[in-house]
Amino acid sequence: MFNIRYLFRATPISAFFLLTIWTGLKGATALARPQEVAADATPPTTIPAGARIEVALIRPILTRTASLGETLYGQTTFPVTVGSHIAVPSGTFVEGRLEKLTRPTRRSNRAELQILFTRLIFANGYVAALPGSTIGAAAPDAGSTAGSSQGSAMQALIAVTVQVSANNDLLLDNGAQVEMTLGAPLVLDTTAVEAAVSLSHAPVPGQFKSASTCRPIPGSPGTAGTPDTVIPGSPGTPDTVIPGGPGMPDTVIPGTPATPSTVIPGTPGTPGSPEIPCPGPPIVISSAPVLSPPVNAQSR
Repeated sequence: MFNIRYLFRATPISAFFLLTIWTGLKGATALARPQEVAADATPPTTIPAGARIEVALIRPILTRTASLGETLYGQTTFPVTVGSHIAVPSGTFVEGRLEKLTRPTRRSNRAELQILFTRLIFANGYVAALPGSTIGAAAPDAGSTAGSSQGSAMQALIAVTVQVSANNDLLLDNGAQVEMTLGAPLVLDTTAVEAAVSLSHAPVPGQFKSASTCRPIPGSPGTAGTPDTVIPGSPGTPDTVIPGGPGMPDTVIPGTPATPSTVIPGTPGTPGSPEIPCPGPPIVISSAPVLSPPVNAQSR
């Protein structure tokens, strides 16, 4: 190791060369240190394109208010792993928006939705923008928490087919299960993900309560009606005969004729009405990735 004290014992010319060598050694050491730090840094975690992420909605889509651009929220129900490491823990929040909507009709109990997932929100606050979303599209700075992605727009867009009645107040209920497929690789901060694993909690079965406000309308038993009212008639009275005297005819006092019974009709009964049940809950039939971005559209 070079000792600076030798500079004071050397000639001025020798001292100049020795000082130059010492300065060069310091610069080389300084240049080597960032490389050593970079070598020690934890490499990022990359989820490959085609990876599937199971999501349960935690906010329903209401039939009356559903509109394009509406924000949707969900939670992952199963961890995503890369190798032997967890890349997305169960319970990680997922954000998206409604891109296309075809409502059910009285002729067709099917709804078609297209959902673009935009970002993952981990339990420790780490946020990763999903491939194709406009969130975090600008180059992130050194302190940014947004994940980076490779690929074109709409890379996390899915089409969801739902069996649902036109009379239902929901298009998708709490807990509805859909499957998101990444159309491009997603690069995550490994350190941030590892810190979120212990804080994440998977959804508990039964925790999702239906958001439907529909209640069955009770039926009516109807009424039995009233019977006819019968007022009996009179049987009448016979003639009264008073015998006459000698040479005199009998005197006949006519009786009263009989009167028929009087019938007052009763009131008919009313038929009962059956209970009117609520429509069945929405059922997700399929969810599949959309290969090309759609033009925003809404069918009523």
